[in-house]
Order: sequence, then structure tokens, then C-alpha cells
Amino acid sequence: MNGRWIACGMTAAIMLAGPTHAQGTSETATPSTEEDWTDLLNETLREAREEVERDVVQLEDALARAEAWGRLGMLYHAQSLLDEAEEAYREALRHAPTVPWHYLLAVVLGERGEIGPAIAQYQRAIALAEDGHGPSSYRLGVAHLVRGDHAAAAEALDAARAAMPESAAVIAAQADVAMAAREWLTARILLERALAVEPNAGQVAYKLGQVHRRLGNLDQARRWLERRSEVAPAIEDPLLLEVASLSMSPKFFMKAGERAWRRGDRDDALAAWRNAVALAPEDVDAGLVLSHALGETGERDAALAETKRVLELDRQSARGWYLLAYLQRGSDDPTEALEAIDQSLGLDGDTTARALRAALRMRAKRFGEAAEDYAALVDSLPEDAYVHYWMGMARLAAGDCPAARPAVAKAVRLQPTWGQAHIALTRADASCGDGDARNSARQRARELLAANDNIGTRVTLAIAELGLGNASAARAAIADLGMDADTRWLTDAIERNVVPTVPFRPGSDWWLPAEVRR
Repeated sequence: MNGRWIACGMTAAIMLAGPTHAQGTSETATPSTEEDWTDLLNETLREAREEVERDVVQLEDALARAEAWGRLGMLYHAQSLLDEAEEAYREALRHAPTVPWHYLLAVVLGERGEIGPAIAQYQRAIALAEDGHGPSSYRLGVAHLVRGDHAAAAEALDAARAAMPESAAVIAAQADVAMAAREWLTARILLERALAVEPNAGQVAYKLGQVHRRLGNLDQARRWLERRSEVAPAIEDPLLLEVASLSMSPKFFMKAGERAWRRGDRDDALAAWRNAVALAPEDVDAGLVLSHALGETGERDAALAETKRVLELDRQSARGWYLLAYLQRGSDDPTEALEAIDQSLGLDGDTTARALRAALRMRAKRFGEAAEDYAALVDSLPEDAYVHYWMGMARLAAGDCPAARPAVAKAVRLQPTWGQAHIALTRADASCGDGDARNSARQRARELLAANDNIGTRVTLAIAELGLGNASAARAAIADLGMDADTRWLTDAIERNVVPTVPFRPGSDWWLPAEVRR
């Protein structure tokens, strides 16, 4: 399939990777400016087209002529030259209508927002495929969903699922159809299946949280919403992966990776970003993008290795040190992560890095220092409920309950529907509030229990009763819960008839901000 023009393109890519040295030869010059690169790209594309136009007239086989034009279209497509790619793909189809060129033409039309024409091309690709074409059916379903045709979307996605039964992207798209039809139970089952296939797909986790919220499962909703990230499930798409491989510069590989990541094609994105780094190994930004993507897709060791390589290139990269800390945020020993985030903050004291350091300090049980970080964040983000809440939690963990209560109360005022903050405030009021605060805590605990009867609200009511000296009522509140770590901790306090000095069991995940939870 590869013609001489592809070799020409790859030669251009190798030149961009840096000068080559060989005994008895002169050093090969590389483009040093944007203008140099543009000239090189235009020259390569011009030569590629001239070769196709020259050679195709000599080809007797229609499929071979279509292949030549289609491959040229892929080269244009890889450089985001969509008009030229469309022209070449249509020329390929004029010679021989085949699945790849209908499919790639549809992708180009879709990238330009021409959904109707894209749908027509996907349908033609599917009609030509003897055993169906999974990627075409998947993207056809997504296109129908964008247009609001849920029945057509469901039919296309059923075909995609038959072709790719274990594709998390297809299953998640089926869930999107169910959500659009307000079929929440069906959506939940599909999203759970997609996450079983790709546990790191944070976009799917976020949707599952939304579905649980619709179903009234607020604790489940909170748990899944906290796992939100930009990671989308991948779709196996060899043709688009091949398109990405034809991009000939780090810049274009970076763009190809961004496009692939946005549409959920993680393998394509990683392949493109690896190519960018291979072509420009000293490009710090490219290395950091690759390492972050590796971390988000679960390749932690590879991500750490790439981040450390980048930091060897630039020890003054605040983003590099931040990423090193971020990748190690779940370690049992957070020492290295804390050292890295200290380096990052020393170079650029932004709020994101400070929030990560505060969370890491919570994991390391350095609660006083965490409270200082959260206090600084409160100064920068006075209307952010999250930082007020965690400033209060850090103070609670440090044993300063009176100073903690106003911070948690502010979080509740800023975000009145945040159940976790209500529970923390209620327990803090019961632990160290005055008589009025403790009576109010019991009333709020009863309201929380009425809204959602679970272990957390039962324990909250027990603490509130214990705060008023009602050990028997506290015991009754948790009587049928069994003996997990939280109830054992509270039972011990009830037996001693003392209010716990902190509102949550030491070592509980309640003390861990979302950034550092495993």
C-alpha cells in the first residue's frame, strides 16, 4: 500500500527529529522556523500529488487507482487539510467505491460539522462491508444521536456492538441513547459494563454518577462523580490510527493526538503523541502531554519514566514537577510526591499545585500544614466550597474543632446540596459545639437520615446523640449496622460514653481529598 510519496513523507519526519551524523557525510539540515516547516510540508504534499497523478494513469486496476488516491487523502487528512482530503477520497471512490474511502470521507465530513452527508457515507461503507463495519456503525450511531434521532442511533449502535461486543466506547454510546430516552436503569447497566471493560474511563464514571443521581442513589452518585476525568473510552479504529501515523511533524502529531483524545480514541492519541516525542525528544511540552496521557490511561510506570526524562531536560518545569507529584499521589508513602510538589510550587505557586500539595499533606497526616495550604486557597478562591470544606477537615484532623466548624459551615452555605459537607458539619457540631449547636446537630442528623438511610447518616445520628449524652440512643442508631471499622470505632466511644474527639474514624477515607484517593 505504501508508495514512494510515503517514503518521502517519512524522510521529512526523520529530518525533523534532528540532525544526523555519519562518518564521511555532512550534517543534514533541519527546518529551524515555522516557515521552513511549512515549505517542507508543502513540497512533500506537492510531490505526493504529482506522483499519484503521474502513476495512476498507468494503473489498469480500478482498485489500485482508488488505493493511490485514497492514500493521498490519508496524507492530507493527517495534516488536517480537510478540503484536499475530501477531494482525494472522492476521487478514490470515483475509481472504486470501497469501505475505507467511504468511511474516511465520512470522518472528514463529520469533522467539518456536515453531519447529514457524513451519515450517508457511513451508510454506504456499511452497505459495502460483507460482515458489517464496526467503526462505521459506531460513528453512524453517534451522528444520529447528535441529530436527535434516537431510534436510528440505537439501531446503528446495536450493529456496532455486534461487530465489537467488548468496545467500551460502543457500550457507552448505547448508554447515551438510553439516557436521552430517560431509560435510567438501562443506562446504568450499560455504563457499568463499559467501566468493567475500561475502569479508567473517567467520562463514563461521570455519566454513571449522573444516572445514579437521576435514580436517587446520592451516595453512589457522589462516588462516581468524584472519579470524573477527561479520559474517554477508546474505539478500535485501524484506519484512523493509520491516518495519524502519516503526520510528519511533532506539531501535527500533537494535533492528531488532541483530535483523537477528544473523540475518545486513546490508542490513536497515545500513538500520535509517542511519535511527536520520538521526532522531538527535547520538546518538554510534548513529553508532558504524553506522560499525562499515559498516567490517565493506567500506564503509570511509563508515565513516571517519561516525566522524569522530561525533568532531566528541564529542571525548572513547574508542570513537570507537578505531574511527577500527581502520578505518585496514591502512593502509600507520599514523601516523593510531596518533594516534587514543593518543587513545583517553588517555581510557580498556582492554585492547582497548592491544592495537590494540601491533599498530599492530608494523606501524609500533616494536617496542620494542609490547613495552611487550604487557608491560602480560601484567600485565592473565597467562593469555592471545596477549599473551605477541606480547610475545615484539615483543622478537624489537627484537633482544632472550634476553628474548623466555621469553615465547614461556609462550605455548606456555598453548596447547600453537598451531603458530605452536611455530615461533617453535623458531626463537628456534635463533637465540640455548645448546647444549642449540639441540639441543632441532632435535628440535622435526623433530617439527613430521613433523606438517605445509610451507614454514614446512622453514624452521624449516633454521634449527635452521644454529643448530648444519650449513649443508649446512640447505641440504638447503629444497632443493626454490623461491625465495620466505623461502627467499631463509634461503639468504643459509646461504651466509654465520650464524644469522639474527631468526627470521623482515624484512617478513614473521609480524611482523603478526591485528588489522592485511590
